[in-house]
Parts: sequence; structure tokens; C-alpha cells
Amino acid sequence: MTKASVVLAGCGSPLRSMGWYHATQLLEGRCPSAELKYVVEPWYMQKAAENSPGYKEFHDWKNKLETEQKISFYQTVEEVPFPSDGELRLGIISARTADNPKLLNGCLDIGCKAIFLEKPGAPSVAELEQMRDKAKDANVTVFMGFNKNVSSYLGRTRDFAAKTEGKVDVTFLHNNAYQDNEAELGECFERNSEGMLKNMAIHELAILTTFYDVSVDNIASVEPDKSFSSCKTLKGPSGTSFTDFDKVKFKITTKDGHEVSVAADRCGGDDSVGIVTDAATGEELARYTMPDEEVVANIPNLEKKFPGVMPYFLTQDPDYATLKQRVAKNLVDGTPAEGVATIDVACETLKVAEYLTPILQKELLQ
Repeated sequence: MTKASVVLAGCGSPLRSMGWYHATQLLEGRCPSAELKYVVEPWYMQKAAENSPGYKEFHDWKNKLETEQKISFYQTVEEVPFPSDGELRLGIISARTADNPKLLNGCLDIGCKAIFLEKPGAPSVAELEQMRDKAKDANVTVFMGFNKNVSSYLGRTRDFAAKTEGKVDVTFLHNNAYQDNEAELGECFERNSEGMLKNMAIHELAILTTFYDVSVDNIASVEPDKSFSSCKTLKGPSGTSFTDFDKVKFKITTKDGHEVSVAADRCGGDDSVGIVTDAATGEELARYTMPDEEVVANIPNLEKKFPGVMPYFLTQDPDYATLKQRVAKNLVDGTPAEGVATIDVACETLKVAEYLTPILQKELLQ
């Protein structure tokens, strides 16, 4: 069976970083059409990181994989050797957002024929559009890590809303499990300095872009829910102050009549929820959760296997594997990557995030 040869650009710390979890799923055979060959880790592979949290854990893991599975590790993408004859190379980029443009360019230069890019892709629309254009010039498709686009809760929410008589409201709620204190939220704000709408809630904005025709040009109104939302200025570990939402909710109405709401709460738990309510009475009619019952039942097994792992990896575990497998299979045999967003969707989604952030901050900082 032909497999895509994976270059993972951006691994990060074991148990804490998304890149590490991508590597773990590949090594476990969760994506039958892909095989991990190379890992690029810009931070932990340099001496300057020696005293930083996660350094020892990364190098223990690195040494184990080099010895037992012959995985090759590099500090830069440029060090990765060119592909051999017949090698179908897939780049998976899961690094700090600011590093992504350089990493994508590097993956193109070392012969990647397809790229899986973690959200939001780039710090700005202009940079993401440059990345899109360079990939198109190289005839390389860039798929995005919007895992909720392939999650069952999304389909069930949309199906219920479509089949219900009368007008309904749909809300997509995204929860994370940070502690509600200034130290932990300040660290979160600094590590995700692009802001909540470009990071945590970008998944929900991608759903709106993909399925509800939301675009900057098509937005008629934005209505923040001030009773739910909170915008704060907090200091991160470096001492620098960052202004961001710790929770936010808003409704978008489009010019062609679509209405849909997004809510995100940094301290709300580990799940994502699709909620359908009666538009007239506010009565909740249906609620579909990610993870669903089957995924929840498997979480204790994953917790035993990976004690201390970030909880959201486990709640979204099957969707991460599904996305990578669909992208790899598309590269290997041309099977359409059903439901997987491309970089074109990401460009529009990031435009929406940039458009909404100042509008919501202005309303919520008053």
C-alpha cells in the first residue's frame, strides 16, 4: 500500500502541543495512508531552549523515536533531505502561527505535494493569501486543520435545524478548560497572542464560512451578547499585557438572511456544542455535543495511555485522525477529502475574524 511520507513541521512539547499529538496518531497507525518520516522542531532543537519547560520531555521522546523507529529530527525544514523517486511527501504544519508562513515556504521547497496546515494558518490575511498563492504556483493543495468541519455534532445540528418547522436559532459553542484566574488566562493570552477569534473560535468561524455563507462582504449585522461576553487585558508570563476575550458570544446575520451565533468560553469545560433553540420562545430544542457518547467512553482509555495530556486532544481525537487520513488519502490516490477546508476557506475565515475582533472589542470594552 502506497503511503504519504510525512514531514511534521512544529512538534512542540509532549502532552502539551498539537504537533506532538499529530505525530502520536501517525505513529500509532491511526492514519493508514500516512507514515511519519521527519520531524522539524524549531524551538526545542536549539540550545537556547535548554532551560525551557518541555525541553527534557521533548528530547527524551526524540531519542526514543530516533532509536526505535528511525524518525529523523531537524531544527529547520531546509535541513530535511529531498524526496526520493516515487515518494509522495505530505507536510503537516502545526507550529506557532507566526512561524507558519516560513514553514510552508520551506515545505514547498523540499518537495511536499500536499500540506495540512493548522488553523488559523497565518497571523494576517495578507500573509495567508501569499501562502495560498505560492502553493497554487507550485500546484500544491493546502488543507486546513478545521477538524469540526468533519465532526458528527455539526452534521446533526444542521440536520435538526433544517428539519424543524418554524424559525430556529443555531449556536455553536466552543469551551476550553483553562482555570479562571489571571495567571492562567494571561499565559493563554500570550501563547495565543493572535487572539481568541483567530485561534480558539476560528473553528466556529470556519463552520460559518463553509456552511452559512458568512463572509465579510455578506455580513449585514453583528450582535454581541454582553451578558455572556468578557474582554480583559492581562499580563502574560513575559510581563507584556494582552487584550483578548476570555469568553464571547455574538450573532451574525448575513445579507441573504442566514442567522447563526457563535459562543466561546476559555474556562467553560472540554466540549463543543451545537444548540438549536426556538427563535420565538428561546426554548432549547436540541443539543449535540463534541465529543459524542462514543468518544467520551474512550477518553478514560486515552487518559491512561497519555496521563497529563491536554484534555481537548482527547475530546477531538477521532476528528484529528479523520482529517489527516482524508488529506493523506487524497494525496495518495486522489480520493476527495470530503468536508476538509482548504486554504481558500481559511483566507475568508481569517478575514471574518479580523473584521469581527475590533467590532466586538469596542462593544465589550465600553
